[in-house]
Amino acid sequence: MLNGSHFLSYAACPRIVFLDLHGDRHRRAPATEFHVMLGEESKRHEAEVIESLSAHVVSFERADLASGLRRTREALQDGLPLVAGGVLGQTDASGRLIGLAFVDLLERVPGASRFGDFHYEVVEIKRASRGKPSYRMQVAYHSDVLAELQGVAPRRGHLILSDGRRESFDLAPLFPRYRKVLAKLREIDDGAEPPLFVSSQCASCSWQAVCLPEAEQRSHLSMVFGLSRQHVETLESHGVHDYHQLARVAPKRLGGWVRASESKAREHVAQAKALSSEDVVWRKDAGLPASDTEIFFDVEGDPERGVLYLFGVLVRERRLGREIYKPFVAERPEQEAQAFLECLAFLERYAKAPIYHYHHYERTVLDRLVERHGADPLRVERLGERLCDLSERVSRCCFLPVRSYSLKSVARYLGFEWTSAKSSAVQSVVWFTSWQRTGERVYLERAIEYNADDCRATRVLKDWLASGPHGQIEIEEDGALMAPARGLV
Repeated sequence: MLNGSHFLSYAACPRIVFLDLHGDRHRRAPATEFHVMLGEESKRHEAEVIESLSAHVVSFERADLASGLRRTREALQDGLPLVAGGVLGQTDASGRLIGLAFVDLLERVPGASRFGDFHYEVVEIKRASRGKPSYRMQVAYHSDVLAELQGVAPRRGHLILSDGRRESFDLAPLFPRYRKVLAKLREIDDGAEPPLFVSSQCASCSWQAVCLPEAEQRSHLSMVFGLSRQHVETLESHGVHDYHQLARVAPKRLGGWVRASESKAREHVAQAKALSSEDVVWRKDAGLPASDTEIFFDVEGDPERGVLYLFGVLVRERRLGREIYKPFVAERPEQEAQAFLECLAFLERYAKAPIYHYHHYERTVLDRLVERHGADPLRVERLGERLCDLSERVSRCCFLPVRSYSLKSVARYLGFEWTSAKSSAVQSVVWFTSWQRTGERVYLERAIEYNADDCRATRVLKDWLASGPHGQIEIEEDGALMAPARGLV
């Protein structure tokens, strides 16, 4: 049976909804520590908001939905100003219950309904810094179910975010898209299985053990980094069903099919060739600068709270034959400025050393920190001139036989392993949050250990790129790539 949370899952991946409704629950992995933490924090935030608003709370056991439906209806009929934790039912033409809406808050507003000279609007409470389209879809569904009960459709929906800010919006513009998503969800509820598609988001999905082995066994097109769902559907309509077949498609033809430039199509074909050959497809040398001293830089932060809590620096001095790892930690959020400024001063001690990082996060947060803490923009600008994003260098010089270009995926392909099998960016947030809650330093040490491993993984990747292609570099010739070189790793 559908409920509002399925709209959130559908936005991430339609197959999550199908597997939640119809999958073998024994094959579903338990929730990660990160997702458990998010759930607990969301419940805590919701409870705090409800208490602050003095809302009436509908109390019932989840196993006794009939009681919940009845008590929610009675609270609305009584015209209570705010009703929290209620449940509403959606029925079909025969009166059969086909959907449920577990609503955070129902707020009384003026305007006639079956209840009297008032009706209700939906308010969802989210532990997030901004409203997302999927949140609004959930509000639209809850509002649609509410309309059935009160006899009038709410005009507006509302979100209360993590900082207490309220976002209100008109529902009418959402309903064309909402109706399409609802129709798809009903098809899934009836047993229609969405097409297989794997992406980087699968790493945090409880159903990864179901979808990923199937994708690998089928050499599925979604394993090709950069191909969208629409691209996969288009290729399949032209008889291309796996990456081995895609590797043999002429880039010019592929570009016409997926409406992409020929250069972008060549990239898709080259990525498919790397997967098909299980080897590296080179484009050119990475062109990295030569330096006796090198710095590897990695930042850890909690995007939901907007806090940067760890700036990690690994310094390698080749002439002295040594490496130094230095963490700059904001043990409390209010120490962020101090940690950043100390890190900045440390990096300035090695004024000529290139600073290697992976992806644009480090450069982005430096700009943000200048605004937030008033650091001298010229100091940060000079630092920025030394930054070298290795993810950008990888994309320019080669294609790897990987389905994701995250640092973890790329470094593991090169043979690097993190100290803890549980290590990830979101697990680091869990460890840091646990340190703040408990004061047990072991959690902070695990976050620091993970950051040090990220710095070392960046160093491993830099060394591999600097070694360059050890065989033939592919050349773009008459719009097609030459056969991939072998034995390059």
